[in-house]
Amino acid sequence: MSNKKTHGGRREGSGRKRVDFKLILRVGQAYMRREQLEYEAQKRALLEDKTNLQEFYNYINDIPMDERKAFVGSADHIDHSKAIDEELRSLKQPNNIQGDPSRLMRITKLYGSSTRIRNEVAEAFGLSAVQVKNYLQLYRAFLRAQK
Repeated sequence: MSNKKTHGGRREGSGRKRVDFKLILRVGQAYMRREQLEYEAQKRALLEDKTNLQEFYNYINDIPMDERKAFVGSADHIDHSKAIDEELRSLKQPNNIQGDPSRLMRITKLYGSSTRIRNEVAEAFGLSAVQVKNYLQLYRAFLRAQK
């Protein structure tokens, strides 16, 4: 066996072949682009989420002042309170002391999204998912070295 670290036998040309660095860059950029597109789609879906709370708020404001006291204990008021609580829970935003929700929203990666994106990139470049994962590690190391 050869003393050289070429991952192969003694014959000329045997062993693991070097990967073109341009391919690593293209794969890494494609992965990052798809990851960014998914993040933007999640952000857009979260910010464009339409609810009927504005309509309900307008409905409440249309109630004359003398009838509002009767509204507080009604079934509509209970539905309104539940809807607001449910929306705050779904957005994971705690109320502050004044009852106003915080404006901080956390967008997290969906479970399995990295694997799905890796598989999409692998299919687009004709590689295996493991190769894409390894190339992505090299690409991220390259980006860290550039900083």
